[in-house]
Amino acid sequence: MIQGLVNARKTQDAITELLTFVLVILISTFVLRFLWNQSLVKHVTVLKKLDTFLDAFMLSLALAVVRGI
Repeated sequence: MIQGLVNARKTQDAITELLTFVLVILISTFVLRFLWNQSLVKHVTVLKKLDTFLDAFMLSLALAVVRGI
């Protein structure tokens, strides 16, 4: 995704890539928070619930970086 942003020839293409990146991160944040609190916390006893949106956002961003965005 970031490579598409860097290689964009037009401003509109760069804005589209940036908005797509932000949208993917936000959607993954909500899905991650739901799955984390509903499944992982129940089955893995050392994990704690994600209380804030910021915690879920940071975790989602970290996972995106590890995945290689």
